[in-house]
Amino acid sequence: MNVTLLVVALAVVGGAGGQGLIPPPPLVTDQPYFDSSMLTNQTAHVGRQAELHCRVHSIGNRTVSWIRGRDLRILTVGRYTYTTDLRYESLHQEGTNQWTLRIKSTQPRDQGTYECQISTKPIKAFTIYLRVLEPRGEILGSPDLYVQKGSMINLTCILYDLPEPPAYVLWYHENKSFSYSSSRGGVSIILEKGPTTISYLLLTSARLADTGMYTCAASNLNTTSVMLHVLDGEEPAAMQKNHSLPHSRHLPTPAGGGYPVPVQANNNSSTSSITSSSNSSSSNTSCSIRSPSRVSRMLTRLAVSAILLRVHFPIWPDPT
Repeated sequence: MNVTLLVVALAVVGGAGGQGLIPPPPLVTDQPYFDSSMLTNQTAHVGRQAELHCRVHSIGNRTVSWIRGRDLRILTVGRYTYTTDLRYESLHQEGTNQWTLRIKSTQPRDQGTYECQISTKPIKAFTIYLRVLEPRGEILGSPDLYVQKGSMINLTCILYDLPEPPAYVLWYHENKSFSYSSSRGGVSIILEKGPTTISYLLLTSARLADTGMYTCAASNLNTTSVMLHVLDGEEPAAMQKNHSLPHSRHLPTPAGGGYPVPVQANNNSSTSSITSSSNSSSSNTSCSIRSPSRVSRMLTRLAVSAILLRVHFPIWPDPT
C-alpha cells in the first residue's frame, strides 16, 4: 500500500511541470479482439503453399474458425480441420495468439476471401483476400510476325507473375536450340530477370531460312511460341489483311531505365526490328514497308500539287 501511494505521489509531482508523466497501463479487457497489424491481402502462386495468419488477443475460452467466403464452408475450428480437401490444414501452437490456415498446392480456384471468426455473440470476423497468381508467358506480336529480308529480327518473350526468376530462358527455332555460338551467326540473347522476366532474341540480317516457329522456354514455366515470316520483297498486303495480329502493346518500364534497343545491322535497311503492332508509323520499328513504286507515285502527286498552287497563286515568292 505504501509503495502504491509513493508511485502515485511521484506521478502527481512529476506532472506538475507537464513532464515525466507515467503512461497509462495497456487496456485490459475480457473481450477478444483482432491484432491491428494483420494483413487484409495476401498473395500466393499456383502450386505453392499459402498461409493465412489470424492473431487474436484475450481469446479466453473462445474458439477461432476459418470460413471460405465463396461457399461459406467451415474449413477449420480451433486445431481441427472440417473439410475433405486435404490441402487445407489448421495450425496453432498452444500458448500463442496466432491461428493459421495453410493451403497446400494452391490452385486458381482458391482465390477469394477467407474469414477468421471468433466464437463470440455476435461473432467477430476478420476478412482476408487471397490472390492466386498463375505464371504465364507471351512473345510480343504472336501468333504471327512478319519481317523483310535483310532487316533485324527482334523477338521479345515476357514472363509474368513468376514465384522467382527463372534459372534460364532458352530459345528454339523449329525445335533446334539457339545460342551465341549458333552456326547461323549474328545471334544475340538478352535476359532481364525479375518478377517479370524479359528475354530478347536478336538476329541480324534476316534470311529466308529464318522463317519458322520460334519458342521461348523458361526453366519454371510452360513454353510459348510465335510464327515468324521472312518476306523477300513481296507486297506486304498480306500483313495488313492479317486480322490476327494484336494491337500495340506497351511494356512496363523497369526501375533501371528503358529496355535495350537493338542495334541496326544494316544502315540501308528499312526495318530494324519486329514489333507487336502492324500499324506503327515509325519506319525503324514497323513491319509494314512501302514499295519503291508507291513512294514514287506519292512524290509525283506532291510535285503536281505544288505546280498547280504556283499557277493559281502567282503572288507567292519564288523560293529559288
